[in-house]
Amino acid sequence: MGGKVTEEQEEALIGEDGRPRFGLYPRPLTRYNLKDFRPYGKKGPPSSARRFWMKYRLKQWQFLGLVNQDLIFGLAVVRLGYLCNLFAYLFERPNRQLFRWDLISPGGKAASFQGTSEKGEILFRKGETQILIRSRPSTIHLTGSIQKGLRVDLTFHREAEPLICLTRIGLKGFNYTHKEAGLPVHGTIAYQDLSLNIEAASAFGVLDYTLGLPGRETFWNWAAGGGRDKQGNRIGFNLVQGINETGFTENAFWVNGRLVKTDVADFRYDDLEPLKPWRIASNDGRVRLCFFPEGARSADIQGGLIISRFRQPFGRFEGTLTDGATLIELDKAAGFTEEHFAKW
Repeated sequence: MGGKVTEEQEEALIGEDGRPRFGLYPRPLTRYNLKDFRPYGKKGPPSSARRFWMKYRLKQWQFLGLVNQDLIFGLAVVRLGYLCNLFAYLFERPNRQLFRWDLISPGGKAASFQGTSEKGEILFRKGETQILIRSRPSTIHLTGSIQKGLRVDLTFHREAEPLICLTRIGLKGFNYTHKEAGLPVHGTIAYQDLSLNIEAASAFGVLDYTLGLPGRETFWNWAAGGGRDKQGNRIGFNLVQGINETGFTENAFWVNGRLVKTDVADFRYDDLEPLKPWRIASNDGRVRLCFFPEGARSADIQGGLIISRFRQPFGRFEGTLTDGATLIELDKAAGFTEEHFAKW
């Protein structure tokens, strides 16, 4: 019989056997003890060469988004080991005008990730750009500016139960993700000569924090967003296919912060014209959504051994959710979908 599992072990990403602790968790893991990671099929700790390989294979990012009736905003700090990048965009929904900011920096020095998804800091600094994401158990504070063209000061209130998922990727990889959606957000966004006040009652935030060793070739679809149902309840949702589907999934929705888990999801859309309507449904019938794109951010990278094809439409969601007892009809909901293919 094994000994008693300590609190420290319960909070660790990597178990005592050196392997990731795959599963769903009710709260964020707080020890990213990657130095204890043992490659599949290997005995003992990784060699110095293997640790060097892992450093450049590790993928880590945080995406923060918000939607309301007037705008859709997204920002991400991404570190891929051999390069890091920052992107942000703001979409004015009434006139369908898109503003975007993109920076890529070779190597990993422009972006630093300290701490965890629950309590930590992410900093991207390059030239006149500085973005800081400070995470605490009850809030996420996003501040900074990008190339003097965008200034943000936003607070995301973590009033939703977190979705914490650690899954196997192929035979040797793993992926840890922390998702929350439908969060109240308040603060300011300034760009051009405009300054927008974001009010928590009418804004809905999305969090995606991911850390892992995905496959050399990776594909996924993702959908997330928030809004109100016809009874006025605060709704959020997060759905994916193509990744985090081995043993456990990250598919769920939230009603006034209460997490409702769902089965695997199916995405139907026109790959030649991704701005046509999408259909997204879960296998257990709990999710039946229609997505109507209003715009999109796209980015392609192709250089040497690296290929990335990224499409992130954003717009309006309609449809129904159910927890098995209550049918929830979306009234005013918006958010993001995504198609991403990468060789990295």
